Amino acid sequence: MMMKNYEIGELQSFLFNLILKGKESRMRTRFISLLDNQVELIKKERQLLINDYASKDDEGDIKTETKVINNKEQEVVTFPSIEAEKEAQMQIMLMMNEDFIIEETIDKIEMLKTLQNIILNCDLEFTGQKAVLYDRFCEIFEEIDLLED
Repeated sequence: MMMKNYEIGELQSFLFNLILKGKESRMRTRFISLLDNQVELIKKERQLLINDYASKDDEGDIKTETKVINNKEQEVVTFPSIEAEKEAQMQIMLMMNEDFIIEETIDKIEMLKTLQNIILNCDLEFTGQKAVLYDRFCEIFEEIDLLED
């Protein structure tokens, strides 16, 4: 099964908010754990990209400055130039658009079948952006070939 890195958070949130019991709940927890591992990898790689492009002090630490964003003071990373900041943003965007693949191996079949059933047979109603997201989640789970009997 395949999705984009930027879709992981929305799928996690959707699954987390479903009311499930027993096996369905256990399989959802296993699946969310797989997604959590990818989210952690994305965070690490994002930080590496920022480290590559950010301004550094004499000790090699990333420089930050305090800015007011949405009426709140926040520490933001500084860059040596607008070009470096744009390149960092571009690299992060490319990473978020990369495919995240969960291999449909024997040890994951039961979990994927259960999640496929949960998503494709969900009897909740959605409108607006949530309907668009749900449609995308259905597409992701409909593409799982190995699970067809």
